[in-house]
Amino acid sequence: MCIRDRFDAAGIEAVIGNMYIGGCPLEKHWSNAQSDAAAYAYRKVVGGVKRETKNVALSTALADEAWDIVTLQQASGDSGLYETYVPYLSNLIGYLQERVDAQIWFHQTWAYAQSSNHADFPSYGNDPMTMYRAIVSAVQQAFADNASLAGVIPSGTAIQNARTSFLGDTFNRDGYHLETTYGRYTAACTWFEALSGESAVGNTYAPATIDAQMTAIAQHAAHAAVEQPY
Repeated sequence: MCIRDRFDAAGIEAVIGNMYIGGCPLEKHWSNAQSDAAAYAYRKVVGGVKRETKNVALSTALADEAWDIVTLQQASGDSGLYETYVPYLSNLIGYLQERVDAQIWFHQTWAYAQSSNHADFPSYGNDPMTMYRAIVSAVQQAFADNASLAGVIPSGTAIQNARTSFLGDTFNRDGYHLETTYGRYTAACTWFEALSGESAVGNTYAPATIDAQMTAIAQHAAHAAVEQPY
């Protein structure tokens, strides 16, 4: 999502780690934490070089660096269903607090496109705005129930903001994953501003695949989202 490039452009040195299982819900993360399952692809970016290690446990990655921030998120299809967060989010926060001296942030995912055929979309009446509002409500409840969460990364609101531009409902390449140029860039801008505290607007990095107008839409959508996450 170009997050590293945004930090580089701002002169901020960042080490980024991602514990990856596609579509993994909080319940599964908690199960993996309990069993110390070596179930993840650990994707790490240091000095602009990305390396991936297979079959890594959460405990291993948490001990790999003196992390400043650790983020959690719910699987996209469950993101607007708060009952799927409980008790797994609180349990994972406790697990992290026992292992790292880091802020714990939550990533707000985005609503699917109107055309999406994702199996979970009917839970929201196959309507993007219904899904977005449900995600906002669930994330707000997550913060109400977990006072130790340090902040939200509002990618869902940034994407919803950007959809009001002339680009419209084109931010997903398959109805749910982000489009790979301006879609991912919008999310990257949101992560950058939320975590760095610096405005995404005017940052000098943008991928060569998008023009100045798309860059401005993404940056302003992200900035507005960080200012008003819900």
